[in-house]
Amino acid sequence: MKRINLPMSLSLIAMAISASMSPAFAEGYGLANAKRDKVKLDKWECKRCVVEPGLTGSVGAGIASNDGSDPHFANTTGTDQDGVTGFVQADGSYISESGYRTDFEADKLGYDTGSASVSTGRPGQYNIALGYRGLANYDTNRALTPYSGSLNLPDNWQTGATTGQMTELDASLKPVELGTKRDRFNLAANYQGSFYKADIDYQYEQRSGKRKFSGNMLTNSAMLAQPIDDSSDTLGAKLYFNGDGWLAGINTQISQYKNDHQALSWQNAFSPTFGAAYSGQSAVAPDNKAYRIAGNTQFRSGSNQMLMHVGFSRFTQDQQFLPATINGPTPDLPQASLDGQVDMIEMKLKYTGRITNEFNIRASYDYRDRDNKTQTASYPQVVTDSYFSGYATNLDYDRTRQQANLGAKYRFSRAVYLDVDYRYDHNTYSDLDRNKLNESIIDAKLNYNINPQWKLWLKAKAADRSGGAYVPVDTTDNPSHPLARKTYLADRQHAYYALFASFASESAFSASANIHGAQDDYDDTLIGLTKVDSLGYDVSMHYQANDDLTFNAFVNQDWRDSDQAGTSNFVSPNWFATISDESTVLGAGMAYSNLLDKQLALGLDYSFSDGKSDTEVTQGISTPYQDHYAKRHNVNAYADYQFSDKFGLRFDWIFEQYQDADWQNANLAPDAIPNVLTFGDLGHDYSAHYFGLTLSYQL
Repeated sequence: MKRINLPMSLSLIAMAISASMSPAFAEGYGLANAKRDKVKLDKWECKRCVVEPGLTGSVGAGIASNDGSDPHFANTTGTDQDGVTGFVQADGSYISESGYRTDFEADKLGYDTGSASVSTGRPGQYNIALGYRGLANYDTNRALTPYSGSLNLPDNWQTGATTGQMTELDASLKPVELGTKRDRFNLAANYQGSFYKADIDYQYEQRSGKRKFSGNMLTNSAMLAQPIDDSSDTLGAKLYFNGDGWLAGINTQISQYKNDHQALSWQNAFSPTFGAAYSGQSAVAPDNKAYRIAGNTQFRSGSNQMLMHVGFSRFTQDQQFLPATINGPTPDLPQASLDGQVDMIEMKLKYTGRITNEFNIRASYDYRDRDNKTQTASYPQVVTDSYFSGYATNLDYDRTRQQANLGAKYRFSRAVYLDVDYRYDHNTYSDLDRNKLNESIIDAKLNYNINPQWKLWLKAKAADRSGGAYVPVDTTDNPSHPLARKTYLADRQHAYYALFASFASESAFSASANIHGAQDDYDDTLIGLTKVDSLGYDVSMHYQANDDLTFNAFVNQDWRDSDQAGTSNFVSPNWFATISDESTVLGAGMAYSNLLDKQLALGLDYSFSDGKSDTEVTQGISTPYQDHYAKRHNVNAYADYQFSDKFGLRFDWIFEQYQDADWQNANLAPDAIPNVLTFGDLGHDYSAHYFGLTLSYQL
């Protein structure tokens, strides 16, 4: 256990802060100019800063039961395993007599989202760490499909021109679970010398699961459960040197992605419209590699600081091409593989400085260039693996971005300061509808500390985006409408404002609140997104009734309205859509410790969230879309009982009630659409409980 002389430590910290923040005009009085040769360092030794060797911390094991039949509940609990699940908990460290330190940690190890890590070394010199973390996203187990895991149909399958004519469909349907799981492993080491520091880090991640995919065959489509089996390796290294007022270093990174599947192939559930298209094939994410090298320098003199960064990255992909089609004659490909290469150059300069005690300035310049060096060629286009529609040339989509920033902060008094920032963003593109795009952005913050308890600050932002002539690209089979504007390329005027307030009394109560809003106007857009308005507020409170009992509560609401115009005759806008989104999140909780002679701690939290979206399309008459919402109630409670100095027992309970609806698939049967074989209704509607029991031991 490490004990620190608090008054002496605070004095040392205060001296360090004062030295680092000394103004430029106080030359000769900085720490760097101190006469250190006669300082008696032994007098500064902290006699009570003793690190006691030995093993400290706790370890534990637990079991949990999850009664949720819908795997979506596992996004809250971390596991979707049926029945009783075991897990391991740990948090501790070991310090040897010679000063070596080993830290270890485990959090619900045994769950899909469990984690564990261990690190060892001599603090301040070197360290080696090994870690594992599980990540998961659970979608549904209600997807219904006649396809097997290899995307083949049953032997007795009867194709049909429509889903209603598939006579074996109902008998062949079986559920398939959609979701992804990741296992991430890390190995890292660092070494610190007197004037340099070296780091190396390796990460391996493996991903598995299934996700939604649409297999198209001309005018027919089938929803498929695409298997996911891929991995990525990333190796990074850093080497930094430091001196009096400067720091310089280099860092590199190499990564590669490998996909165990080279293609996605499936049988056609429909009767071929023409020809013999009894199966389909689609490319999947190809194997690829990337590497990056970058250099960084930092110089500091008094209150002035300059940072410089230069980096180069290269991305390559050389996966063997699939044939243009597996149905009918196969058009010749121009080459066996893409042999793709994209280079990126980045450079950044940044300066910060203090002109006076009240006035600070900052400036930066950021340059990024994306250069696609992949050879262009004419590739045959086979639409939905069914018919040949000519050739198309791959485009470069190069981009150069330059961003200049200038900011200043002025403190009028101890209570009031103003921070203003201006940014100019200039982009040039190739092969897009617009080859130049510029944006000017200015934002400001006015802070006012009314008194030690009350603080107010106002934030505002304005941006104006415009650019070169808008010329729809004609190098694709489906050129853009001349009046249509892509959202990320369109002229836009943006405004944002927010008012914040916080209160912290000398007693046990504190609170904060803000109200914020924004407007986006696409004034020159006739077809596309034309307007977005948003408004919201946040309120949170915390109250400590005494040393053992605390309460907290919060509420947040946001509203967003957007307008869109479209055309069905490729001439002028003739339909209009309004989308209204609303979200509400609120919660409250309490924690009570030191009950039953300081052996029991209790906690209870409740949260509620409700999000919904309403869409209405007007084309002569107004047509509102059906329900699109998600609603969730969650209760999380625990009881932690320490029945001896060494042993403790914790009980956790989670209750969740969740319901959502999406008009796109609400109450949708797999054969509801004649030319689309769907997964059915993928909505969620459940009430589920989680019970966990953990036995811990203090080391």
